[in-house]
Amino acid sequence: MRRALLIAPILMVLAVLSGEARAALPVVEEVEWAPFRDHCRQLLQALDKTGSPLPLKTVRALTTLLDRRPDDPEAASAAVQKLLDAHCLIGVSINPESRVKAARGPAAVVLHRDRPKLVLIKVHNDGGVTHALRLHGPGLIHASERGEDRWLEAKLVTDAPFAAELTGRRVEYRLLRLTPRQSGKREATFQLDVGQGTQDLGFRAEVPILFTVRKADWTSP
Repeated sequence: MRRALLIAPILMVLAVLSGEARAALPVVEEVEWAPFRDHCRQLLQALDKTGSPLPLKTVRALTTLLDRRPDDPEAASAAVQKLLDAHCLIGVSINPESRVKAARGPAAVVLHRDRPKLVLIKVHNDGGVTHALRLHGPGLIHASERGEDRWLEAKLVTDAPFAAELTGRRVEYRLLRLTPRQSGKREATFQLDVGQGTQDLGFRAEVPILFTVRKADWTSP
């Protein structure tokens, strides 16, 4: 019976992740379970309040993992990360020298013109950085920079329970709100940093992503 209880959440994870085509983000090890669990619960609540919840199968699998006391917190943390990572647009890594790298996440995102869409960003913070995560780049709309080539509003969510600053914990997930202002095939480059001079050498903090933006359809979910 005990073995069956341990295997069941793992099978749920595998079922949810089946068919995932893109490369997975690396699982972060040595994550303190209690604060990570609380963070993930807050994340799910925030997504639900915004009307952009994760798929029901994913929510059920996450709830099962987050609501039980794990015999192996490391395995539980890995299972939760794998479920959430599948819905991440970008993975950010901050090394002990506070250098930032970014990589395309496995999430396949469909955008509709003028309709906001929430996506996840995973932050692996080996540097314990507590500065604000900043986002800019070609294709993104800024208050001081306009033009036909800037078509995508991209804003990190900083409403409670989130803040502009990172927590400094080894891994956390942040919400990114995307609102496209043009339709068609569009590319945007996401450049991320946590302050001046923190971009990694070789411009690896840049992630170009090609989107298909559909015309506004307010009747679809």
